[in-house]
Amino acid sequence: MGWTIGNFYLTESQMRGNAIEVYNYFTEKGWTLNAIAGILGNMEKESNINPGLWQSLKEGNYSGGFGLVQWTPATNYTNWAAANGYSITDPKGQLYWIDMETVEAGQWIETSDYNITFWGFKTSNAAPDWLASAFLKNFERAGVEVEAERRAAATKWYNFLKKSIEGSQVIEKAVQWAINIANDDSHGYDQTHRDGPDYDCSSLICWAYSNAGLNTRPGYTPATGSMHDVFVDAGFEDVTSQINLPTGAGLVRGDVLLKPGSHTEMYISNSQLVGASQNEHGGVTGGQTGDQTGEEIHVHGYYNYPWQYVLRYPGGGVAPVQGLSIVRWIPG
Repeated sequence: MGWTIGNFYLTESQMRGNAIEVYNYFTEKGWTLNAIAGILGNMEKESNINPGLWQSLKEGNYSGGFGLVQWTPATNYTNWAAANGYSITDPKGQLYWIDMETVEAGQWIETSDYNITFWGFKTSNAAPDWLASAFLKNFERAGVEVEAERRAAATKWYNFLKKSIEGSQVIEKAVQWAINIANDDSHGYDQTHRDGPDYDCSSLICWAYSNAGLNTRPGYTPATGSMHDVFVDAGFEDVTSQINLPTGAGLVRGDVLLKPGSHTEMYISNSQLVGASQNEHGGVTGGQTGDQTGEEIHVHGYYNYPWQYVLRYPGGGVAPVQGLSIVRWIPG
């Protein structure tokens, strides 16, 4: 989903985007979801999960706090960042410091109530609210603790990320199914026989998410004219306002692009779409089942149809659990 960074307070939506980025980084380093939620509960109260935030918005006040965990004085982090080639607002540098430099810098001091090592914290499956207190007492040692708020925030982020992870698994199943159909020439484009083995543009996307467990075929297979309402009812969010449609900037894996009454495709990452486009185009005719040209259902580069809506299932933007798939590239 991408970071939101700057010396300002974030909206809940912006914090969610940053929380997903924190999750994606730390989960690759072996942190548990519980531990990530625990640190996010602290980050929310320290910085709004904003790597560009200065304490009290006093930008350049290096004697105050700065960054995701509000290093105080700010030079405790900014000097290290400069020495190691990071811009001070670069979240990767801040997350690296937390993961790799905390112990070396002497930032983690075990307390009697939370007698846990930093490694133990990162790999713990204890309750997120308990881990929020452990991070507060052993790392932050904040002047204004608001401990109950940190604990509540940790539980909130645990529930949000758990739902997002589950959503990412649904998205990945749908994406993989659509790509497999595109890569199998026994499936082609057909509007009359659109529920398999051939599909048209809308039935391909509806079947992809239906096979992933969502109610995108509520007793029938919608056409593009009714897809928006059906997909919203199935739990999708309309994120059109967040997307630069001419360039595709802001799209994440699994997003559904839709022009009601006309066309729909699915974004699969790396500026690629998968979709069913036209029955045996390219001068080939005959109406046979299957893909006669390799392009009736295929993967191709992003283009603006123009799209009217972008629909996203919660969990879009979370790193796929199963990793990226191998995609057959066919120029559009």
